[in-house]
Amino acid sequence: MLYFTSIAISLYLFVLLAVKPNKITADKLLMSWQLIATLHLAGLYLQVSGNYRQFPNLIGWGDLLALVHGPFLYLYIFHLTTPVKFSKKKLLHFLPVAFAYLLWMSFLLQNPAQKLLLYDQGFSSPYYKTIGIITNICIIISGIIYVLAAIVLLHRYKKKISEEFSTTDKISLNWLRYLIVGIAGIWVFVIFYPKEESIYFSASLYICFIGFLGVRQQQIFKTTNTSSRSATQNPNFFTQKENLSEAPANLALMPNKVKYDWSSLTDAEAERIFQQLNRIMAQEKLYKNEELTLSKLAESLKLKDAVLSQVINSKFNKSFYDYINSLRVDECVKMIADEKNQNYTLLSIAFDCGFNSKSSFNRNFRKFTGKSPSDFFRKPTDLTYYKAL
Repeated sequence: MLYFTSIAISLYLFVLLAVKPNKITADKLLMSWQLIATLHLAGLYLQVSGNYRQFPNLIGWGDLLALVHGPFLYLYIFHLTTPVKFSKKKLLHFLPVAFAYLLWMSFLLQNPAQKLLLYDQGFSSPYYKTIGIITNICIIISGIIYVLAAIVLLHRYKKKISEEFSTTDKISLNWLRYLIVGIAGIWVFVIFYPKEESIYFSASLYICFIGFLGVRQQQIFKTTNTSSRSATQNPNFFTQKENLSEAPANLALMPNKVKYDWSSLTDAEAERIFQQLNRIMAQEKLYKNEELTLSKLAESLKLKDAVLSQVINSKFNKSFYDYINSLRVDECVKMIADEKNQNYTLLSIAFDCGFNSKSSFNRNFRKFTGKSPSDFFRKPTDLTYYKAL
């Protein structure tokens, strides 16, 4: 009953994903993954329950689907964190499973009686033993490789967030971490505890988990419509904004490369932008906006995201996240040291400076000053702090 219930829940979650409005590429991938995972789960159920004897035609068709979970994990995380369209080249990730089906086609197309006999005999023929070993090795290698690839993607995603957002408290990576850890756990069962019951139970929990939480996920980095003209055709390159993800491709067409291989930003232009950035921050204190992003700041300066990011990285040796929060800390230091603000709480001052949570304030304050806010508040004159501007 438990096994059948997990399949029903998995199918229900697939329906929820299918009717989810405004589906992005990641949603469509997750929906496909959920459907195939449900079919895989049904195949495992037939084996565990012994009902495969009633449906001998289905023997083997679900087993090879183990090869698709790694690619789906990788592609889902990739498209959830990267605003690009799905390309046909991505289908190459599924070549191993296609090849596996070709290897097993002679068995899969057997008549039901012969198929059942071969299965009950444990594939005793040398051919099936050989391709069985090859298939199992490929499944294990696929699982390991794609879990590692997903971890690399998550690391890049974390860095990407720090380059775009000044506040990350509302951006949780836990969903992606759970996704990776969960599938890694299943591979542990497959490798070290290859019992059908344990694999089925862990897979059931995981499939229901990804379906339930996947319905609620949204893409953080949105795809925007931008001009496709190359930089060599665009004389106003540094004053026209475009999507960050497309910047390297366009900038690569420009000569006079400096630090960034794809950029033509000269030292003089970088210095001009640097001074302009310092000026607008000192005058307008845009960092006090807790929702400030790289795109919003670049729009204020009439710059491309990529150009502004390059200037911040090269001039301040910081990510956008660290740059903005260092300014917020600097402003907090000034306000806390000002006697007229002694009646305000630390948290109210932090919120006024652009922080949106106590934890974010404490973490960044300690990072840039070496002391906690409460220590500084007691003896503000004893603290030597980093000045962002």
